[in-house]
Amino acid sequence: MKRVISLILSIVMLFSVAGIAAGAEQPVQVNEVQEESQEPNFFDKFTHALTFFKYGIKNTRLYLKDTDRENIGEFCIDYERGDGTPDMARLGAFYNYDTGEVFSSDYDKGVFGSGFGYNAIHDQFYATNDCWQRQFGFTPIYDLLAKVAFDYTTKRIFFEYGGKDWMIQIWKGNYVFNMFVGGEVGLYNRPDGKFGMHYDCATDEEMMPISIDVYDSENTYVDRDATLTWWATGFKLAKKVDPDTLTLESSLTFPNQEMCDAFVEAASKIEGIECTVDGTTAAIKW
Repeated sequence: MKRVISLILSIVMLFSVAGIAAGAEQPVQVNEVQEESQEPNFFDKFTHALTFFKYGIKNTRLYLKDTDRENIGEFCIDYERGDGTPDMARLGAFYNYDTGEVFSSDYDKGVFGSGFGYNAIHDQFYATNDCWQRQFGFTPIYDLLAKVAFDYTTKRIFFEYGGKDWMIQIWKGNYVFNMFVGGEVGLYNRPDGKFGMHYDCATDEEMMPISIDVYDSENTYVDRDATLTWWATGFKLAKKVDPDTLTLESSLTFPNQEMCDAFVEAASKIEGIECTVDGTTAAIKW
């Protein structure tokens, strides 16, 4: 239960800082430089949490404050305690003015440990490599359960390589009670011949550069360049669409020709997927 509550609070805070980052081309900032740019330690966070709990807060102002790192600002909040005393808290989330990335010190765990990051320039949320979902791998049961709050379509591409059964799954459609439009490309495997439907997420050593773009005839919802990952994702706040009107494109650069060829052979047999090859990079369009 503590884990669930922590995750919910992290996601709420992520939306808060994303809103500030997306509010302007150059988000509101204070030019005074922080003495240090490291994320606040546990004692700092605990002290502010106790203050919020004991006194309550009012007249809050969330903003960016420059750090000693070039083009990096930190999200801070000015507030008044319940007794009227002014105070300020550093949130431990940072913004890159050049790239638009919102991040925490532990980048791969997502902002505030939520498992998600945000890019203000592209206005896209995305999963980070060490997100909490990675602990659970994948089973088709997840897609069945997701129908409660998601409306997407998906394809699974199965092939064998290196003594393992591999699955690369792609998704496109509506997410989180149809508030987001986006897509995913996931990389999974399990030992060859293992019984059941469960697959493990690819390890750090098995990750590969994967890009993802999702669009329709009127809008581009996701446009993320290739990054080293096991799960390429992108989600944008948007009105619900018909998943079948979306096009997903992705490039995957495999570690060698043998693995690339095994994937291409499998992908080419699936209806609706177009696949082209350039060396060890396979490009799919669905």
